[in-house]
Amino acid sequence: MTAAVASLAFALPMHQRYGPADLILPADTFSNSYVLCQTLAALFQHASVAINSVAGPGVDLSLASRSVSPTVIIASAETMATLHKTESARRTGFLQQLGHNSLAQALAVGNMTRSTFLSRTFSPQDTITSPRPWKLRLILVCERNGTDAPVLTSGMLNDLRIYTSSRICYALTVPSVAGAVSQTNLYDYRTHDGLGYGHFGVPVSSVEIKLRNKDDSKVAGNTPVGEVVAIGPSVAGGQAGLGFEGRIRDDSTLAYA
Repeated sequence: MTAAVASLAFALPMHQRYGPADLILPADTFSNSYVLCQTLAALFQHASVAINSVAGPGVDLSLASRSVSPTVIIASAETMATLHKTESARRTGFLQQLGHNSLAQALAVGNMTRSTFLSRTFSPQDTITSPRPWKLRLILVCERNGTDAPVLTSGMLNDLRIYTSSRICYALTVPSVAGAVSQTNLYDYRTHDGLGYGHFGVPVSSVEIKLRNKDDSKVAGNTPVGEVVAIGPSVAGGQAGLGFEGRIRDDSTLAYA
């Protein structure tokens, strides 16, 4: 747990790490070690934490954040998939689509534009994206392997960045590893057309990833494929096979095979 907390605390870029001005909202249960470790990392760095009864996979973020004004939210992939479905259904007008496309083009060239006149004026009301006296800047999302949790595509993640005007980290978690196995870079806005999933970034500093496969040719190329094995101080027993096949992309990020 100590190794997991330390690795998550320093996985964020220097200027985006937790601080005394932050209010953290865990929108998932503390039985999820990623949520617990991120919360402990925030407390270690003197941030405030808001805990309420609206927490768990698939919760409505507008309800979870109704009585607080968080700057950072920790949520499950189910919760963010629900938010994406709700917001996409609300934003069907021509001007809303125009504002969305403008922000999507900015993300495509690597610029995180928090809002535009169109997005502020025509944003649906009574949602997490509505104008409020708070500044949500970061959402930490965890995908729990081995469950029915939906896998968020890179396109969905960019849509969520636009809907919430905040940066998003997407982490892969498994029961045998405290915290996260890997987590995306905060400034990675790339989309991967044609794939049914996004990648999970590089392993955090407390985890080393290896791939094993009976077919040596599949682990010898530029994009090796095999069963994911995690090694490190945050892994139960020091080493564990994670029970699913992954691949290392040519940019050294981990993705499902």
